[in-house]
Parts: sequence; C-alpha cells; structure tokens
Amino acid sequence: MPGYRLVTNAQHRAEVEQFWGLPPGQISPHPGLTAWEMITGLERGAVGCLWIAATNPAVSMPDLARTKAALLRSPFTIYQDAYYPTETTAYAHVVLPAAQWGEKTGTMTNSERVVTLCPAFREPVGSAKADWEIFAEVGRRLGFADKFDFADSAAVRSEFIELTRSRPCDMTGISYDRLRQHGPMQWPCPDRTTDVPRERLYTDLRFHTPDGRARFGAYHAKGLAEPSSPDYPFVLTTGRVYGHWHTMTRTGRIEKIIKMHPEPLIEIHPRDASKLLISEGDWVEVRSRRGFARFPARITKAISPGTVFVPMHWGVLWAQQSEANALTHPEACPESGQPELKACAVQLTRVVRDMTAADNLAEPSLIAN
Repeated sequence: MPGYRLVTNAQHRAEVEQFWGLPPGQISPHPGLTAWEMITGLERGAVGCLWIAATNPAVSMPDLARTKAALLRSPFTIYQDAYYPTETTAYAHVVLPAAQWGEKTGTMTNSERVVTLCPAFREPVGSAKADWEIFAEVGRRLGFADKFDFADSAAVRSEFIELTRSRPCDMTGISYDRLRQHGPMQWPCPDRTTDVPRERLYTDLRFHTPDGRARFGAYHAKGLAEPSSPDYPFVLTTGRVYGHWHTMTRTGRIEKIIKMHPEPLIEIHPRDASKLLISEGDWVEVRSRRGFARFPARITKAISPGTVFVPMHWGVLWAQQSEANALTHPEACPESGQPELKACAVQLTRVVRDMTAADNLAEPSLIAN
C-alpha cells in the first residue's frame, strides 16, 4: 500500500481505510498473488480475471510452455499496453490501448529517489488513454465513482503523496507546481521542507525501526534450484543486450537497434565449443527439462566454461524457436517471489543445415547432429 505500508499490518490497513473513507476491515489482510502464483491460479481455476498492463508475460515469464497453456485457460484476460501487437495480445479477450510516455503527464522516480516531472508533448493516438485514466474509468463503471473522481494526473499524485505524509518516503513537499518551479527533487521531502533534501539517508545512524537500529537479514545460500547434471551439463543464464528493452515491444521496430542486434544468439566459451564441434555462427539447439530453443553461436571468452548465455528479448514475433524462457524454470525466491531466471540446467547440440530440404524451402530446415 502507499507510503511503504504493508497489507499484513493492521495499523497500516486502518490508516489507509480511514484516509479513503472505507469501513474498518475493508482492506484484505492477505497479500495478493505473485506473478507465478497467477499462472498456477489459472491452472487451478482460482483466477477468474487476469488484467495485464505494460508487460509481456508470453515472453518474459519462465517455463513458457506452461505459462502459455495457463494463459489459454484464463476465463477473461484484459491486456493493456501502448504497443500492438505483442506475443501476449494473442491470449487477450479485450485489448485496451494505453498512451505512450510522451502522450501523458506524470512523474518518474529513479533509484536515487529523484522525482522528475514528465509533461506530455503530444496527444495520445486514436482512443489510447493514460493508464491511470483506464484504471479510474473501470473503477467508476464498477460503481466506485466517488473513489475515482480524479480530474487529472496531478490529482492522482496529490492523493498518493498525502498518503506518504510522516512516512519514510514522505513526498508531501514534491508537488507538480514545485517540480515545475525547481526541477527534479529527491525524497524524503516533507511539505515543511524548503531546502533540497540530503542525498544520502541514515547519515544520522537512525533507521526506520522501533529502536532506530538497522536490521540485517542473514541467509545461507541454497545454491541453484536446478544445478547441472550429466544429462544437462551446462548452466544457462539469461539477460539483456545493450540496445533492446524487455521483450522488444519498444525496440523491435527501430531500424538502428535491429542493425545493432539483428538476431538472438548463444554465447559459448571456446573450450566448450571445441568439445561440441561448434564454430562461430553455427546453430545450436539448447534443451532443458521444459523445452528447447535454437540460436546461432557466438564463441567468446566473455562467458565462463560450463555456462552459456542467451538474451531474453526475442519472442515468436521476432524469431522462431529462440525464446529463452522456453528453457527456464519457475522456482522463485521465497522472500521476493522473483523466479530464478538466471540459471537452469541445459544440454547443447550442434545443428546442421539440411541442404536437400533447403532446395525446396525458403528457409533451410535444421536437424540436430
């Protein structure tokens, strides 16, 4: 909840209920589902409506075969995005067009806690609306008009920053007007503050705990959820390349970036490539316990022996059979719920081109060797 509040904290729930004018006990004390719990909820029939906004789970979620099967079972999926099509569009019952960042006014807060006002510089295309407008309109149509009576994004932010009052992230001094006047500002910044806030927190050695002392979390590493084995002797790690964003929804149609990163790839250490008779540019089939994908090889010492790397950006709209998350597993951190996308056990096989088939096909078929 706003202001670094937890739904599991009764006092926090009561504060927000009072602010919103809700009857006591209206806010559920149970945290919502993680992204993967939504997938398993679809499998069990426990999720009746799935609303996806500004992400592309048909590429970015782990264990894609299972993810896609679950998405097909969704009774009702709403997909809200500024880009069309994406791989997830095919699973939606309703598609809602959202405005691009330059078509809506709002604030951006970076990891240094610096808040920047981002004014719109063009009108949304067609029937697209800012995300907050879509959420508010649905709220009004569901019968909560008095709770979603916002005139503009400044009104939304005003409500939000009031809920940060006297909290660790107090932003009550960072209004649209003040951002226009002073430029980017850093929280905490209570409304009584006139000076620029200090850049570092906790220089007074006081923390936001009952006794003011820091709390350390001590954990023993459990190792990989899926280590390598004789059948799957390599560890696959996934990640990003310089030019592409997420699943290429933003960058896949930009010619300059496509020239920079024209296709997916797999990075293999020369020692491993030599053992498998893989040369630069050869196609490699990568298999895990969940699926397979194929990539052209890049032989490089930038990757460690026994480990291979593939970028996660390419979905079926951009490359065939090159989805990194067809390979990954859904085991997740018990604290954050983040899946362990950075490591799974795989096997590699060099692929040769069938030139006979190529005589009859526009693209030569690939045969594992």
